[in-house]
Amino acid sequence: MGFLDGIFDGALDNLFVSGGGDKALERLHERGELVPATIYAIRVVTRSDSADEWTYGLDLVTSGGPLRVAVRQRLIPDPWRAPLGGHVLARHLDGQAAIDWPATLDEAGVAHQASFIAMGTLKKPLQPGIDDDTINRKRLRDGTRTEAQIVSSRPVEVMGMATENRRIELRVEDRTVVLKRELVPPYAQALAVAGAMLPVALDPKRPERVTIDWPTAAMDAAGARRAGAFPRS
Repeated sequence: MGFLDGIFDGALDNLFVSGGGDKALERLHERGELVPATIYAIRVVTRSDSADEWTYGLDLVTSGGPLRVAVRQRLIPDPWRAPLGGHVLARHLDGQAAIDWPATLDEAGVAHQASFIAMGTLKKPLQPGIDDDTINRKRLRDGTRTEAQIVSSRPVEVMGMATENRRIELRVEDRTVVLKRELVPPYAQALAVAGAMLPVALDPKRPERVTIDWPTAAMDAAGARRAGAFPRS
């Protein structure tokens, strides 16, 4: 996977590549300045014929001063370690940038087999916040907004192995609702714990259908961290 891998996904007009494909990525990794960065934005786009597309907005602290960039990149393993507002290490060279995930995990003291992989640096930075089209936006838009508290949360297992889905029991108003296979985005996994209060939408026609607003929950948590507070539980 290299800098040119993303040019056929319909976003060519916003993909910045200085040429060289994988060689450009190698140059960035070998010669790029390793700098601290904060994740100020996350965008997730669903692809029907391939893996979802992830883009991170980064505020870099370079030797030449602060720089805001957007990088199309998948973080493997442990993408939950890169939430909104999270700290990562990045490489920067001549306007190109990418999260150095191996260096980030090394700094965190995590054993891993991660590789330095990125798709490209966008011409324009992302808007701050989380934009995730894997979430059912229609349910969030049309539903009755309220809050729910997680009573219990545990991973769904398949053949004895944990998946990204969780069985979440929620307390909504005066009743309990169970989401049997809730897909929790990596940026919100730290919030899927017992006691957490989450924004939700209730289907007016089917009150038992509860949709968790994970992007808003993650943005609220990032704001609370910046303010020195903690998400409510």
